[in-house]
Amino acid sequence: MDIRKMVFDGVTYNVLTDEELKNFCEEYALKKELESIHEQVENGTMACVDFDTFVKERKEKYGL
Repeated sequence: MDIRKMVFDGVTYNVLTDEELKNFCEEYALKKELESIHEQVENGTMACVDFDTFVKERKEKYGL
């Protein structure tokens, strides 16, 4: 991802394309989920799930 800068009215802004923004948001959501899972493992509150349930939840959540 290239960070491009644009200037509007003398103010410089970092800009992303729609696709880059979508990828960034997906990456952020996955990172937050990973942090949540890591926290659950550390606290001992992690629940086991059936593989088919896991796949179904991910398809619904991320459209994978």
